[in-house]
Amino acid sequence: MMIPWKDAYDIGIEKIDCQHRQLLVKLNEFMDACNNRQGAEKIEETLKFLKDYTLEHFGSEEEVMEDIHFPELADHRKEHAQFVKTVLELEESVKAKGTSVLTTIKLNRMLTDWLINHISKCDKLIAAYMNQQKGTA
Repeated sequence: MMIPWKDAYDIGIEKIDCQHRQLLVKLNEFMDACNNRQGAEKIEETLKFLKDYTLEHFGSEEEVMEDIHFPELADHRKEHAQFVKTVLELEESVKAKGTSVLTTIKLNRMLTDWLINHISKCDKLIAAYMNQQKGTA
């Protein structure tokens, strides 16, 4: 089942929205592979993408938050760090034990949860705060 991009996921910061769309494309490719019983082959590629992606994307996002003096920057950073830790743990697990159905399910669930909860809730706060700052400026 593919997850379509919803306008509700847009936070209104072009660079960040583009990166979020990229993540969704990757998530859908991975889900598609899982549905075709090819999740195991695709998991390493997906984890590698995530490692590179999180470095670039979280860097961009944190830069924006610093620029606007976002009050919840520390909490947001913690969530980013937790996500990276989970990706690295999954990668270690795959290296040590190989891929299992459980790892593919875990990665799938983690990405879906991140997309739905983090982007549509936490990242939205950045845009809301930014707009509020513009309103008071």
